[in-house]
Amino acid sequence: MPYKYFKIGRYLHWISFILSGVIAAFFMSWMVLAKSDFSYSWLHDVIDIGAHTQKYGPKNRNREDFEFTTKTERVRLFSEINLAIHNNGQGLKDISYVINGQHSPTDTLLHQREIAHLKDVARLISLLYWVGTIASIIWLALALMYLRKWLKAPTFKQQLVAITSLLITSNLLIIVVGPKNLFYWLHEMIFPAQNQWHFFYQDSLMTILMKAPDLFGYIAIELGLMTIAIYLGINYLQTTINSRHC
Repeated sequence: MPYKYFKIGRYLHWISFILSGVIAAFFMSWMVLAKSDFSYSWLHDVIDIGAHTQKYGPKNRNREDFEFTTKTERVRLFSEINLAIHNNGQGLKDISYVINGQHSPTDTLLHQREIAHLKDVARLISLLYWVGTIASIIWLALALMYLRKWLKAPTFKQQLVAITSLLITSNLLIIVVGPKNLFYWLHEMIFPAQNQWHFFYQDSLMTILMKAPDLFGYIAIELGLMTIAIYLGINYLQTTINSRHC
């Protein structure tokens, strides 16, 4: 077989290794951050969700008195939504909020359109778990082949160049398209057309609670940084182990 075909084959399994590693690292980052509610308690203060709630709570057309909730209550509500979307959307309709000084629930947090959207999110997360698991298996299988010397592994430097190129390309795309336009386009592509995904603050306590889309931007940064750290960490470990088995 001509050398060029060996070279093409090498590049193909290198690309598979790098892409599966990035997806696996993202998957691991998501699982870690999901356990900490995506740092909502900290980000609540960073983006001043308290003041945001005070401003838009009284303007909501579906629920009353949300502006009287405390930070502790809002953190609890976000945690319950996070738990539900990682459990196929179960329990969303039962989430209720309690205003400061009260002991019984004031009202349910979510209306039916919000619940439908969050169930779409839950299905997307289920898909992420499948894709992340498959990517992790592919990465581990290739790492084992490299360890056994069945295939020639990419160097850590080559992987660093690849991830850097991917980051530069992604950031350029975001700058050219615009973060907000990209956010809306992704939602239009991902979620069913018949289900609402964009909510005004006046119509959605969920959107007030999350100060959407601001919160998602910070979560994206968290995910991006952790994905890079995990990717570099696992691949540095992999290349180190390989070098010791030469």
